[in-house]
Amino acid sequence: MYLREGVMEVGSEAKPFTIDSFYEFLAQGKLMGARCRACGRLMVPPRPLCPDCYSDDLEWVELRGEGTVEAYTVIHVAPAKLAEEAPYIVALVRLDEGPVIPGRLRGVEPEHIEVGLRVKLEVEQPRPEGGWPTWPNYYFRPA
Repeated sequence: MYLREGVMEVGSEAKPFTIDSFYEFLAQGKLMGARCRACGRLMVPPRPLCPDCYSDDLEWVELRGEGTVEAYTVIHVAPAKLAEEAPYIVALVRLDEGPVIPGRLRGVEPEHIEVGLRVKLEVEQPRPEGGWPTWPNYYFRPA
């Protein structure tokens, strides 16, 4: 692994700390974050600059994708592209490594969800027929 100026070499390709790289890793089934080497802050999704100490000395870190629901909401009136899936749940999940990330929660009925529920991240690839979304999507399921 080679790290310099905000990129990591993965195979023969350098990966910048961008949202594009985040989704490329998701397509491989990996949840990746950027850790600041100067202060230890872990950022998911990654950023090219630490918001705490402004350092650009970063490293890629693979996360387990497991965590705990800290808050949630049930969406009953959804945007047009998600209307068929309503009602659905969006949760804020504190990953075991520390960061809190939003994500859809599947595999549990709205009346059975509660704060503190243990969940695991899963990755869904883009639809082959070219529908929306056109990028890999992550969501959570009860662990």
